[in-house]
Amino acid sequence: MVDVNVGVVLPAAGSGERMSSGASLPKQYIKILKKPLFLYAVEAFLALDYVKKIVLVADNVGRMSTCLLDAGLGEDDRILVTGGDTTRHRSIRKGLQELQKFRDEFDLKVAIVHDAVRPFVPKALVDELVAESAGAGAAGPVRPLVSTVVRPDADSFLEGSLKRQLYANSETPQAFSLDILSSAYSQISEEELDEGTECLQLVQNYCGVRAKLIPTEQNLAKVTYHQDVFAVEAVLREKTTDVCVISEKETDVLRLLVDSLAGRVSSLKTILGSPSEKAKENGKTYNTVVLLHHKEIQPDLHLLDFANLIDLDRRGLIVHIIDHASVDGLQSMSVYNLHRNSRKMAHHYEKLHKGVVVIHCVSSNEVQKIISIVSALTLEDPHTFSGQTLFL
Repeated sequence: MVDVNVGVVLPAAGSGERMSSGASLPKQYIKILKKPLFLYAVEAFLALDYVKKIVLVADNVGRMSTCLLDAGLGEDDRILVTGGDTTRHRSIRKGLQELQKFRDEFDLKVAIVHDAVRPFVPKALVDELVAESAGAGAAGPVRPLVSTVVRPDADSFLEGSLKRQLYANSETPQAFSLDILSSAYSQISEEELDEGTECLQLVQNYCGVRAKLIPTEQNLAKVTYHQDVFAVEAVLREKTTDVCVISEKETDVLRLLVDSLAGRVSSLKTILGSPSEKAKENGKTYNTVVLLHHKEIQPDLHLLDFANLIDLDRRGLIVHIIDHASVDGLQSMSVYNLHRNSRKMAHHYEKLHKGVVVIHCVSSNEVQKIISIVSALTLEDPHTFSGQTLFL
């Protein structure tokens, strides 16, 4: 349990020089799952009750303030937006100077520095970092080096390489005694302000404080290059997808689907029988629901059956899988009418922020294909395939 008050500095003033040349938008504003990237870190820290103040160091104060306003955070007095500077250390120093103004008001003891373009902020790790910084003065997470680091000479020939096992990647968030970090930045040289990037090294150089390093396997990914956006989006989609699979009985499709989704989504629930009664027992809601049918859908009736399971605030998908292998009569149904019904359902579900896909299974030999399709659909943008009718 954290028993000190904490302030956070989120540097978000970068221009995204290492993104692809075609990127005109600074990476902190890139929308991932309909949300500007920097907002993930802001919301994560707002969820920690011991965080009393967050200073966002922005490239454009007006633009970032507008994003906060659009997200419903414009009036949150825990957030302060201030202008950044030309380098990382200079921007952090400006944020720290603003944070110091609230030191006495909130009795701030610890300052956290975290790159705003790192959307993952695990609470357990932050708790540990804050606790360690209270004793050591500074603490930061580290992960093993993935690649060997080499040193080229002026002509781009190999001059040397590091022993990978002796080094680690430094990550954020990092936690510091507020007084120690402020002292380090008050002494920092102009050269360090222009060239340096590591706050843990800074407090060692200027305050003699050796940071406690916390090895972690947590995903602390930073968006630096264009391809990082896609990797982060995939992880965020997994972390924000709660799936409920409803079936009238145990089937191979049910078993294999659950096996396929396990560990790939935030939470997974299986309901056998009537979902309306089970919904009352469970209490949890889901943004993605998969229904296995052994007869044709009655849309309104089924929607009422599982309405209490649906999270109305998050985008998601409703997937209806209809097994016709043991039901006669599909041959007499109009493909046009089946597709039209799916489109009607998609329109009906729009007000629930849900897309809908209907899969008609006419062969008992396509189980694995069903699993692959449904697994992929649950982790895609829910409206990309909404209204589609598939036949397997």
